[in-house]
Amino acid sequence: MVQIQASSSTIFSIFYFIFSLGFIFQFREFDSAGLSPEALLGYNDWVGSEEIRPVIYHMKRTAGTLVLQSLLPLTYLATLSYCTVVLDSHYSSFTAFWDTYPVIYNMLAISILLPTLSLSLLWYWSLNNWSHHPMVRQLRLYARDVNWRQVAADIGTEFRRIDKICLRSSSLTRLVVTDHWVLLIGSWPWSLRLSHQSDVSLHLINSEQHRISTEGHIGGAQFLHILVKNRRPDVADFNVRVNALEYQNFQDKISGSIENVENFQIFRTVSERFVEVFRETVSENPRVEVTEELEDCIGCMAARASITLVRSCQSFTEGAEGACVSCYCRPMWCMDCMAKWFASRQDQANPENWLGSQCPCPTCRSKFCVRDVRIIV
Repeated sequence: MVQIQASSSTIFSIFYFIFSLGFIFQFREFDSAGLSPEALLGYNDWVGSEEIRPVIYHMKRTAGTLVLQSLLPLTYLATLSYCTVVLDSHYSSFTAFWDTYPVIYNMLAISILLPTLSLSLLWYWSLNNWSHHPMVRQLRLYARDVNWRQVAADIGTEFRRIDKICLRSSSLTRLVVTDHWVLLIGSWPWSLRLSHQSDVSLHLINSEQHRISTEGHIGGAQFLHILVKNRRPDVADFNVRVNALEYQNFQDKISGSIENVENFQIFRTVSERFVEVFRETVSENPRVEVTEELEDCIGCMAARASITLVRSCQSFTEGAEGACVSCYCRPMWCMDCMAKWFASRQDQANPENWLGSQCPCPTCRSKFCVRDVRIIV
């Protein structure tokens, strides 16, 4: 058996790369393990409490995050040199290693400047009780007749109320909606976006579908991109990303309405998401013509019957147990109602198997699959 031995520097580089990704992008597993910048900055209560002084808290958090992340290149290069020289014993001294690889020495010298610069910025931003922080520029847009601290105090008052909503837009950003404010809070000092609800109009601009949900929701996830358009010319517009399951809570907290000009369909349940997949799959089947007059769908009584069942599935031998059966019922159902009926007859714990399963006809109970559903032309 061939044994492959990796050097200490190689193993360290692999693990440090994974750690850096998780630390920068703040993956949930790293947060739960206490390896996030926010957890480290909470040592000795340096950042304070988000509930008591939320604006100052995020000023300290974002500035501290910048310092911690600026230390990553220096830590890597210094530890890599130690692993190569001391643990692997490939070179007699650090000087010999750096003479062989002068690029590492030069990068090490440059990497020292990053934490020095970030610490200098943190010190400058913290002067006069954080008056120079980039977030203050956003607050001053609404502080025409008052000091920006009054705006921060007003936000803090609403932030402490239990009826605010906090939505995770991504691993790096969080959306907070209070009675009068919409805030998009990121991990960088200049990533704050805020608008007063009286000044904004909201527009649904995009929708994205994912078959797998990081939250563990059955049937995948849908995310909606909403443009927060500000009527004030000096306040920039920004986009927020909201899970479709949280869309109703977001809409209820907003004083105005959210315009859906392009009529994006919003799925709030697994069955609603399945209806769209069912419709797309059936549209690929051959279509049929019927001579009889179509009536209203008996499921919803709002749309015309638009589909019929024609056995065309070849996955089972006719007459065999579990095979699809020919259906002779006249068209009585629309596409959406048939899709909802199909979903309701499936194993609710395994939605990933719904599309390949069978279902009894709602009228005669003959078994059919998705390939047997035909659109009437």
